[in-house]
Amino acid sequence: MKKLIFIFSIIFITACSNESHSIYGEISSIEEGSINVGCSDLVSSKDDIGYSCTIKITNETLIKTQAGEVLTFDELNINNIVSVYFEEPISLSTGTERPTFEAKEITVIEN
Repeated sequence: MKKLIFIFSIIFITACSNESHSIYGEISSIEEGSINVGCSDLVSSKDDIGYSCTIKITNETLIKTQAGEVLTFDELNINNIVSVYFEEPISLSTGTERPTFEAKEITVIEN
């Protein structure tokens, strides 16, 4: 019985957390050294505001297609659907500033 309570407690705590190791969304804009990706699904908010996250891209960031073909930053386009993976879990909140995170890996899902 104690194990069952422990397991449900862990599931509950995890479900209530806004931490994630990745986000999935559409590139809304491209800036020097970063992209902006829609991340409204991960922000717990009662309003209908669309949120985007700034994803910083470094020399260590791997950019690839689903097939594993390596891409360059210049090959990313607005409206690409991407999965962005982070080294550590990120926490999203409804603050006034656009959250910025450093990407470990970006996979282009759809052009």
